[in-house]
Amino acid sequence: MNAPLYEIFSSVQGEATRVGERHLFVRFAGCDLECVFCDTPASRRTPDDARLFLPTGTETVPNPMSVETVDQCVRRLDEEAGPHHAIAITGGEPLLFVDFLQALLPRWEQFDVLLETGGHRPDDLARVIEHVDIVMMDVKLQSSAGCSSPLAETRRFWEIAATREVAVKLVCNAQTTVEEIEPIAGMLAGSATPLILQPVSGAAFHPTTGDHMLALQRAAMKLHRPTRVIPQTHRQLHVR
Repeated sequence: MNAPLYEIFSSVQGEATRVGERHLFVRFAGCDLECVFCDTPASRRTPDDARLFLPTGTETVPNPMSVETVDQCVRRLDEEAGPHHAIAITGGEPLLFVDFLQALLPRWEQFDVLLETGGHRPDDLARVIEHVDIVMMDVKLQSSAGCSSPLAETRRFWEIAATREVAVKLVCNAQTTVEEIEPIAGMLAGSATPLILQPVSGAAFHPTTGDHMLALQRAAMKLHRPTRVIPQTHRQLHVR
């Protein structure tokens, strides 16, 4: 059982409801989406070697990696750079490798496992949800990402994720409209699921303004009060 990894590292969680926590990140290589604002576009391709960032320096591990190798790397990094609040599984899109995750995640029952995903592969989520503690759904908007998922698919994914701790994140730019936000806010209405509006990072991606984000939040809160505006904070620390 092998899968392509891009990097494994320890850093501060910079997004959504777990912002500020120390997480051990396991980033898979490969994605089935091509979001315009992607902050790790290189992870869409599989490198010859994955990088393991240790306090003592960077090591490389040949791809694809086995379940045993990933587990060993994570435990080594946790020992040398920990403690950590959680292991964050990210990408790319990690649910592309659901068979691998089914074999890997049961090894980490002593950790909190956070899955960061586009929220568009509900059948794959259902296969691993019992081994996941936190789901961060990065739902795509056409205005900012250049792609989007059908609302019915997003709802089905959220209903599975909601059996655990879950948050829904929308990356917004200057072109994002209230009409795009409202269906997601309406889907979450009456639930405790936080809706996170995240202003896009990067001058090339039509950055928004504070007033625009406040207007989007105001409209979302009319349907779903647990709506927050949280920017990417790890960029302010200049860390991964």
